[in-house]
Amino acid sequence: MNVAMLFPGQGAQYVGMGKDFYESFDEVKTYYKIAEEILGYDIKSIIFGSDTNTLAQTEFTQPSVFLTSFVIFEILKTKKPEIIEKIKFVAGHSLGEYTAVCISNALSFEQTLQVVSERAKIMAEVAKKNPGSMIAVIGVDKDELVKLCEEIKKTGYIVEPVNFNTPQQIVVAGEQEGIKKLQELLSNKKIKSIKLNVSGAFHSSLMDEAQKIFSQTLDKLNINNAFIPIIMNYDALPHTKKEEILENLKLQINHPVLWVDTIKYMVENGVNTFIECGPGKVLSGMVKKIVSDSTIKIFNIENIESLNTTIAQL
Repeated sequence: MNVAMLFPGQGAQYVGMGKDFYESFDEVKTYYKIAEEILGYDIKSIIFGSDTNTLAQTEFTQPSVFLTSFVIFEILKTKKPEIIEKIKFVAGHSLGEYTAVCISNALSFEQTLQVVSERAKIMAEVAKKNPGSMIAVIGVDKDELVKLCEEIKKTGYIVEPVNFNTPQQIVVAGEQEGIKKLQELLSNKKIKSIKLNVSGAFHSSLMDEAQKIFSQTLDKLNINNAFIPIIMNYDALPHTKKEEILENLKLQINHPVLWVDTIKYMVENGVNTFIECGPGKVLSGMVKKIVSDSTIKIFNIENIESLNTTIAQL
């Protein structure tokens, strides 16, 4: 069995995620306590509260999704220690890449939480200064969508494909007016698009300023080589060297997420089991749309029930 661990990003969050792990395991409570000390606020009241809007704010979403995904993986490791020997690659979607970096021991839990919190604040601040929006475009060929974005760019607006999620789903980010024009163009061509509930044009050139500021934060990190290869968003290639990991993290914030290429690379290099750790089933769903081989197993772990089901089948 060759396993790839996958970790979700912003958008996967929901109120109450991971609560059964918190209530059932003392080690999870310890991580929440450490997180509270690092962040300076009670993160569990945001995750387990009832206010969806607060959890949806970038500066709270990113630490919350990271923390939830991390503790779920830690419990999987405790319950099934031999899984570590079977993990061939790790990857995360956007924010989830930091969870992958953390579990491959390139960064500690404390370091990752701090850097994720800083990343979220910088992205939120830059998004306020450079307002943008994002849409998911469904059922369009990649080359055709690139051409349509170029058409809008000629009118003076920034619009860029930023998440290549599945062969049939690509996310585009850009200036709000440019995105509106693109949606009109898509509608005229009977191509479906869905506006995403995000506060900025993430992974686009509207995040160039965030990249410059955040790079300074990353440069201060004491990063290690990874003990599991990380297939990184920027180039969809495996990295274990600390210098390469750092460079890819810097580039990720204002460049596209090459998710289709990431999953294809894993399959081409022997992965036959995917395990998504964290809230939701978004990445598992994407893998099903990318991979045609029916012998490949796909699991997601977001609560104790799905943890037990997955362990029983591994």
